[in-house]
Amino acid sequence: MSKAVWGLTLSLVAVVVSPTWADDPDGAWIRVNHVGYKCRDMKIAILSSDRPHTGRFTVGEFSHELGVDQGAWGPFAHNYRLDFTALKKPGRYHIRAGDVVSPEIRIGDDTYEQVPAKLLYFMQLQRCGDNPITGKKCHQQDARDTETEQRLDLVGGWHDAGDRLKHMITTSYCVAALKLAGANEEAAWGADLVRRLHPDAETLYVQIGDDRDHLPPETLWHDDQSDYGWGPGGARSAWRATGAPEGPRYKNKSDGLASLAGRCAAALALHGQLEPAQSLYKLALAHPGCAMSVPVRAPYYYGESTYHDDLQWAATELYHVTKDARYLKEAVTHARRAGASKWMGKERHGHYEFFPYVNLAHWRLHQFVEPDVQKELEAFYRQGLERVRERAVQNPYRLGTPLVWCSTNDVIALATQALLYEQMSGDQTYRELATEARDWIFGRNPWGMSFVIGVPSTEVAASKPHHMFYKLGDRLPVGGLVDGPVYKDINDSLKFADFGEDRLARFQSDVAVYHDVFEDFSTNEPIIDGTVSLLLLVHLWEEIPPCAAQP
Repeated sequence: MSKAVWGLTLSLVAVVVSPTWADDPDGAWIRVNHVGYKCRDMKIAILSSDRPHTGRFTVGEFSHELGVDQGAWGPFAHNYRLDFTALKKPGRYHIRAGDVVSPEIRIGDDTYEQVPAKLLYFMQLQRCGDNPITGKKCHQQDARDTETEQRLDLVGGWHDAGDRLKHMITTSYCVAALKLAGANEEAAWGADLVRRLHPDAETLYVQIGDDRDHLPPETLWHDDQSDYGWGPGGARSAWRATGAPEGPRYKNKSDGLASLAGRCAAALALHGQLEPAQSLYKLALAHPGCAMSVPVRAPYYYGESTYHDDLQWAATELYHVTKDARYLKEAVTHARRAGASKWMGKERHGHYEFFPYVNLAHWRLHQFVEPDVQKELEAFYRQGLERVRERAVQNPYRLGTPLVWCSTNDVIALATQALLYEQMSGDQTYRELATEARDWIFGRNPWGMSFVIGVPSTEVAASKPHHMFYKLGDRLPVGGLVDGPVYKDINDSLKFADFGEDRLARFQSDVAVYHDVFEDFSTNEPIIDGTVSLLLLVHLWEEIPPCAAQP
């Protein structure tokens, strides 16, 4: 569709639907997945309003009753689930319920075809060292050991979120998940840095740079003038994972190396780098516990609390490469200790407390173990999914994951786990739960916004992200998944600048808030790990048979 026609379509919809951002007590909105639906997907839009509705809705030639009022939730007193799953004919449609008309929706098995490239564009924009999008080099002096001041070669990897520092907690995961999603070139870019994080048998670096990069002046990465003690724009600090609380002023709660070392081992084994992977796995076994990111100026850090999943992942990937029975036996032991994901079913959890939220090792291990162990692994996934489902059925949007900082990570992890459980067991029970979660990400939420920057367009997606390339570089970081909605008390506690006029004010509530403004880093900052997780989810969805395979 041309830009002119798309703009005209939005204009016409605005006249009928009245989707103004002002408070309108008679307003009603139909929330949809803006990217679209594959032909055999479950398809449910949400009609949300402050007044009750009756009658039927139509999608093309399809027509059905509105159904039962789901009651109040979020900013709306009345919510209706408009189920048009029976419509499988590819095309472009509007959903109509009386005078209320949805934005245009797409149905087709090629609907997500362009999404992976946009997600990878964001990852390439995040590259540190030599950036293929900007054509500029940055941070060529990375890094110096904070203890010894030894010069190190830790150039490369990705800048974390909208910041200039590099977290190896997220980088290690991204390397592995990118590889599993088939993004081999981007995965290899990160793997090269991960290999250099472990220069000897006892050393592993957890972070390059720190929150001193938040000090003025605000610059793009290639002009970074942050001073880490070696002059403005000079070398940056390389923080070792020591297995103990770290930080010069504020201390994290690190108590081991296994979470980071295990995940790095899995990432390198996936890339066939056997020797460093084995060394990292040995280091992980010797230092059980979690390595956390290092706070310096502010008390915020990635406080991971689980590590058996990472040991399991390392042993599993090493078995993939070596077929050494010892690794298989140890992977099963770690799997039983990891069990079901502990965050699933909770209302809240700490910042990155259960990262990476879905235990991919259960899926990777499943094919190699005996049927009784396969059933155990499937049960671990099913237990977590069922706990989330019990929460999800209590609201019309079927959101069952916590609205904590980086809530989109949880949403995508849930959907991913549901699809992997289906692959492993053949049980499709949780496919609908996965679809509800995916649709939440792409716009079927109270704000009607896709949480992926510029996807499918800036009219319906995040477009003012907390990212310096948006603020200073006149370049929108398209494809980045933003943190997403959070509970209001979290947002209030992290508000350090005035947000200005809130065009989404009509849709804020006690349930959660989301602001598409640069100043709100707790809901609108893009994250590399979430973006890669979404890439893997889209990849898994492509493996579901298309309409032609359906009777």
